[in-house]
Amino acid sequence: MFEKLMIDTSQTPDKFLHLTGETLSFLLQNLELLNKLEQEIFERSEALKNPEERNQVQPGEKELWAEYRVRYKELTDPICMTPSNGGGSFGKPARYDYLGYPDTKIVFIAKSAHRAVIEMYYEYGIAKKEQFVLKKVEDSWKIDSKKYGFPDEASWWKDDL
Repeated sequence: MFEKLMIDTSQTPDKFLHLTGETLSFLLQNLELLNKLEQEIFERSEALKNPEERNQVQPGEKELWAEYRVRYKELTDPICMTPSNGGGSFGKPARYDYLGYPDTKIVFIAKSAHRAVIEMYYEYGIAKKEQFVLKKVEDSWKIDSKKYGFPDEASWWKDDL
């Protein structure tokens, strides 16, 4: 899935380029796990729907949402600096499906051995960008923050993982 992504390291000094592989592997593998969870829960939610009452809560849906929140926290809490609230929503396309898009561009920026910024630029209906700030805690990377924005704007807005 990740082999086809365009990665720009031009903003990273040579002495920190060695961090590219480990930080990208950490982030992309974890985003893929979150994406697979979202896809699974969405499919199970669709299977619960009654075609004649699609907008009504169906038996088993509340339990499915509860399961999603628990499993989401199990995936995110160990990899984030602060505990998550248990996930937002799920849908199709899943939140990180863009990692499989051929035109997704990744910008890797590291100015120190303990902090990396990874920006993703992609298009699905509209052009969008996401930014992940990673920090090294002891011997492992953790996600410190996530933001989103639009490529033609300089602004970033805080976002949940």
